[in-house]
Amino acid sequence: MKTSLSERDGNTVKLAVEVSSDELQEAFNARLRQLAREVSLPGFRPGKAPLTMVRQRLGDEMILSDAIEEALGGWFAHAAVDEGLEPVDRPQIELPEADGVPELGKPLNFTASVTVMPAIELGEYKGLEATKEPSEATDQEVDAQVDRLRNELAELRPVSGRPAQTGDFVTVDFRAMQDGNTVESLEATDFVFELGGGRMFPEVEEQIAGLGAGEEKTFPFTLPEGFPEDLGGKTVDFTVALKEVKEKVLPPLTDLWASEVSEFPTLLELRMEIRNRIKAGKENQAEQLFRARAIDAAASNASIDLPEVVVERQAEEMLDDFRRSLEQQGATLDSYIEASGMSREQLLDDMKPTAANNVKTGLMLDAVAKAEGFEAGDEEVSAFTAQMAAAAKVDAKSFENRLRKSGRIEALREQIRRDKAADFIVKSAVAKAPEAEAPVVEAEALAVEEPAAEAPEQDNETAVTVDQTAGEATGETNE
Repeated sequence: MKTSLSERDGNTVKLAVEVSSDELQEAFNARLRQLAREVSLPGFRPGKAPLTMVRQRLGDEMILSDAIEEALGGWFAHAAVDEGLEPVDRPQIELPEADGVPELGKPLNFTASVTVMPAIELGEYKGLEATKEPSEATDQEVDAQVDRLRNELAELRPVSGRPAQTGDFVTVDFRAMQDGNTVESLEATDFVFELGGGRMFPEVEEQIAGLGAGEEKTFPFTLPEGFPEDLGGKTVDFTVALKEVKEKVLPPLTDLWASEVSEFPTLLELRMEIRNRIKAGKENQAEQLFRARAIDAAASNASIDLPEVVVERQAEEMLDDFRRSLEQQGATLDSYIEASGMSREQLLDDMKPTAANNVKTGLMLDAVAKAEGFEAGDEEVSAFTAQMAAAAKVDAKSFENRLRKSGRIEALREQIRRDKAADFIVKSAVAKAPEAEAPVVEAEALAVEEPAAEAPEQDNETAVTVDQTAGEATGETNE
């Protein structure tokens, strides 16, 4: 088979392919044998008729037409490999009409137009700078964790002699009437919540604050927009009866308390453990962010003109992953679309920027792996599949065999090579501290009085801040 690249327009190429007469004959013979197994001729059991009789009955033109239609895909794939092309869409194949009806004993010519994956041009990927947050735990973070522990184990004591106030836990009965009818969704008995905790409407909490146990109050309350039962924006008569008030009493910070709530005998040791856990969490998150930023920087330095069909296909895969995630939570994509007010097309459009970045990053890692000579040996593949099998709690050997039979083992090799490329980029990257925000200086602070001279006019000072990368986390982790 002869192949030549006849035209190229951006990411679209046109191949001219000539199939030899021998290859055409092989395709014809293969299709004839297949048809002989399928057709039934009088006097013969199905599939037992001689090839000559089947050929005579069906005719060479019909058999050859079928053979060409069936073999074109394979011939095109072979031609693409010969030219070092990576098609990303279905080809448009044409048989030149000028050549007339294909005939046995003569070469077959066809052209194929297809969109291909362009080559990526690597930029700098070694020694890149990437921000890395500090991982030391601050005293404020340790204090916050200790306070959270104290709040979780606080004692609730009944209050007497004073009304309810923010921070108290109250037990109430409430109901609402609208045009003389009870609003069932706003009726409850012995409802317990913390005043100021955000579980009740703020306007209702304001009315409860100041009441004493045993008191009742009715007041008009306008329901927020979007409230169920088409009641949003409507005013109801809301009645609340305060039955009990309890205040939170925090335990004292002592060694005894520390020994009761943990395995540590002293408060100092408990604080040290909390500090170490916060630091470990921050180190892990900082390392993950540093890795992502280094890889993203290498991808940003690379150049490629991605075909739209590639981005669309990746977005479709992302949407499919999102659908499966919703189904695992008991929801559906249709219900999400209805609730969000977005169409499927809008969801795909929103995913396209991320899809394009994902594809570009993968191609960049492939190129780095090739440039650095990274490979994935059989032992590495087996170790990788063993980890996957252990996570899935299945036999490692049978799991690997299934992957090999399904052809997915090569995808694992690609992932291992990409992981090596990513590790190489991160290992050579240089960590830098986050840029601190410039302090805001008040104009008055810049005024300087000069003796025996008129004070200069004040210029309007502008606060200068340093923009940080959008979407980056602070790196703080509470455990």
